[in-house]
Amino acid sequence: MRATGVLQKTAIFGALGVALSIIPTAGVSASATSASGQRELSDRCEETAYDDYYGDVRVFYTPDGINDDVDEIKYYLGARGNAKLGKKSNVRLRIRESLADRPDRTLWSWESGDDIKPGWHSKDPYRQVEYKKRWHVDVKFIFDVTGYDPRCTATTNKA
Repeated sequence: MRATGVLQKTAIFGALGVALSIIPTAGVSASATSASGQRELSDRCEETAYDDYYGDVRVFYTPDGINDDVDEIKYYLGARGNAKLGKKSNVRLRIRESLADRPDRTLWSWESGDDIKPGWHSKDPYRQVEYKKRWHVDVKFIFDVTGYDPRCTATTNKA
């Protein structure tokens, strides 16, 4: 093969590599867009007394030009080290409109029974939020442990 042919192929593959490296990827940060147009908001909280118990929230929504369709809210209850988390934790999920200079307005709310086990869980709110509104999700976790039940609240950034 001639040297010019090798250089031409190298230039083509080099340009292709640069083009592929600027294509956005999905899923890592809040409001990351995937190929389907779905976006994500997320947050984590830890109870403050010992930092043994924590909760994660991931919110998946799809903008359609008029509304944000809130497709799914996933949440996780966990414990670190030797900390034991019981099977009767509580969770409150809320979709809230972010309002300037006044308290946020609750658009949708769900509260669990006294029956949430450690691990991942999912709730489908089947809720649309007008595209012009700024909104977020907050999750209150109450961890089932012996004695006083520690708690924390995770609040996603705004959509």
